[in-house]
Amino acid sequence: MRVLIIGGTGFLSSALVAQSVAEGHQVTVLTRGRSARPVPEGIEALTANRSEPGLLREALQERSFDLVLDAILYRPDDARAAVEIFRGRVARYVFISTDFVYGGEPRIFPLSEDAPRRALSRYGRDKAACEDIFFDAWERERFPVTILRPPHILGAGGHLGTGSREGRDPWLLWRLRGAHAVCLLEGGALLIPPVHRDDIARACFAVAQSEKALGRAYNIAGPDCVTTKRYYELVAEIAGAPPPTMLSLPAAAFVAAFPDQAPFTQNRAYALDRLQADTGFAPTVRLPDALAEMVADLDARGLPQGPPPETETPLVTLLRAQAEAVTEALRGA
Repeated sequence: MRVLIIGGTGFLSSALVAQSVAEGHQVTVLTRGRSARPVPEGIEALTANRSEPGLLREALQERSFDLVLDAILYRPDDARAAVEIFRGRVARYVFISTDFVYGGEPRIFPLSEDAPRRALSRYGRDKAACEDIFFDAWERERFPVTILRPPHILGAGGHLGTGSREGRDPWLLWRLRGAHAVCLLEGGALLIPPVHRDDIARACFAVAQSEKALGRAYNIAGPDCVTTKRYYELVAEIAGAPPPTMLSLPAAAFVAAFPDQAPFTQNRAYALDRLQADTGFAPTVRLPDALAEMVADLDARGLPQGPPPETETPLVTLLRAQAEAVTEALRGA
């Protein structure tokens, strides 16, 4: 197949390139030309800013593709431009969206693709708006789109951490190995099904080859859904660190301070039966294996430059004291 990957040098899109090459496809990547990651040898590289449709048209010229994989679409205007530019020039367009499009009640777990999409963040609302543009194009003119909604993505080259004050934390291994506390939303009780980027790449080709997937959206999560507490325990075990000290950060207070981070305070457990029924695909990379790959990669890269972060912050001190006070109050009740 003639495959165009919009992105191609990023954390996720580089995995799309690798999968495309592994399957023997003719691959072209479209980037802004700013990434430190080089385009692999033998891959055709086009340079354009997708937010300037004229330049995008000029870069693409009259090319047509069997498959477009779009890993860097965040703005509704760019989604509209994609429909205009690729109309009649692509057999399948796969848009990688996000699980952050979900929000609102009822939340019946595991969440299906029909769950409410009242997104809780600007990022999620913009992705949902992009989805709606594609759904509308499918309904009006049968624009051949399929949408994937991944949650927390794992793989070498990324950083670990989710459901915490720090989120993706370049210093996480240092914190854990030094027995420093981590502040987890709701004490680490939130559910998360991390997915390896290679499983997302394989899912792209699975949906691209399924007629049933036209005009539909699919969850693409990992095979293991765990609490964020267990996520950090696994990272510590793999890294050879002591059992982590976890402090509970109330979700309501976190959202009050950082409203646009509200999706991280949600349970994120997703049904995958629709994807498997329509394509025969199921993710295979187990969470311990994905985390082990990332720990090895982070160790090979070394610690970030600059001084390490403060560990006994006012927030850590407050949460320690709060936990002790609540325990004493319960004992005296």
